[in-house]
Amino acid sequence: MRYSFRIIPLCCLAMLGCTSGGREAPVPVFPVTGVVTYNGKPVAGADITFFSTDGDRSAFGRTDADGRYRLSTFSSNDGAIEGRHIVTIVKVSAPQQPAEQVASIESDAYVPPGEGASTSPPPPKSEVPDKYGSQETSGLTAIVNADDNNEIDFELTD
Repeated sequence: MRYSFRIIPLCCLAMLGCTSGGREAPVPVFPVTGVVTYNGKPVAGADITFFSTDGDRSAFGRTDADGRYRLSTFSSNDGAIEGRHIVTIVKVSAPQQPAEQVASIESDAYVPPGEGASTSPPPPKSEVPDKYGSQETSGLTAIVNADDNNEIDFELTD
């Protein structure tokens, strides 16, 4: 019985040695970058997702002011897994309340919904066609290769 207390800690240490502790990706990923444009203009702040057709991990990125993106799967900007991907791109902005409506609202006055200036806000507006936001309708695909420069651009149109 006194030996079991020595074996348990050793087993725990052995099990820790078998795990990666989150330091390594379970599958290799490869850097993926590119530019997203809509009708010839860069799309800033768009979310781009690569969905692996093998059912493995997805990769995600967000475009900068120039429409450039870098994908992340397990850690920031590490890339995407090798293979074929279905791609979605979404860019949504919250509509702004008209300036005259904002100016007429007293900051500490409560206005019940449906009365006066307090109404439901309009729904968010998509800044790229909605079809690009769905795996079923985007029509966008990409192939990530281990031995390639994975610079993948997307030109969105109406």
